[in-house]
Amino acid sequence: MTTVAPEPRGELELIRRLAARLAPPGAPRDPVAFGDDMALLDAAGPLLWTVDMLMDGVDFDSRRHPWDAIGRKAMAVNLSDCAAMAVEPIAALCAVALAEHLSLADAETLIAAADACGRQYGCPIVGGDTNSWAAPTVISITIAGRPRPGVPPVRRDGARPGDTVWLSGPVGGSILGRHLTFEPRVALALELAARLRPHALIDISDGLALDLSRILTASGCGAVLDAAALDAVLHPDAARLAAADGRSAREHGLYDGEDFELIAVLPPDAPASDAAALGLRWLGRIVADPGVWLATGSGAPEPLPIRGWEHFR
Repeated sequence: MTTVAPEPRGELELIRRLAARLAPPGAPRDPVAFGDDMALLDAAGPLLWTVDMLMDGVDFDSRRHPWDAIGRKAMAVNLSDCAAMAVEPIAALCAVALAEHLSLADAETLIAAADACGRQYGCPIVGGDTNSWAAPTVISITIAGRPRPGVPPVRRDGARPGDTVWLSGPVGGSILGRHLTFEPRVALALELAARLRPHALIDISDGLALDLSRILTASGCGAVLDAAALDAVLHPDAARLAAADGRSAREHGLYDGEDFELIAVLPPDAPASDAAALGLRWLGRIVADPGVWLATGSGAPEPLPIRGWEHFR
């Protein structure tokens, strides 16, 4: 009778496996090696930091979603924050509270997938922490980014009446799968910031209406969206959800969230042809009156409710 050895478990074994993946023998070594108490970033200039925490049962469902897709999303949402300020991601830290029933292979897959996603954008995982508990898995990633020379970070508070509002891609219905597979708009944001000098940027994590309102609140102004332009940027998934739940596709586009497209507010003299060449889609204009309004072409613009995903309720 053959005896099968149990799979190794424990934090030390997980760290050993991760070190072999994330800092393999023969790879260039930093002055502080992977696995020490701190990681070293050699930054010639200011750093910007972002952190996002994803929870099983809230931001993903481990009963349906594979661990590599979950790890990728955990990194990608942070990369999207870098895109939202048009800065270059350079390194990440990853902290996980693993469900105690999780296998070592699953844990390794989760973190390795996050690292692989980061490395596509020049942002490897350089350290972190692991723990386990009798609760669903939580993964938190922190990213450091830096501005490109001569291109300052793009803030939320620069929108002004007369500016124009643009989107980087279609919105609505991301829960059908795109919330796991989206590509962070890092490269687009860096090019956009250098070429068109946007007055404000934000990524759509909590819904088009809610995230646009964050720009408007910070800037002390409002926006009028064109109904036809809005309908033109609705993703087919918004229509698919509308057919299933009875809510309109427009409502899904405005409020679903997790599209991770960019809302870009451009100055009035920004050439529309240049914006279109970057793949941006015109959506409306910035006005002095606060709020978000929808212009249908008949009568005065109508106010849109401001709602979306709230992380703490």
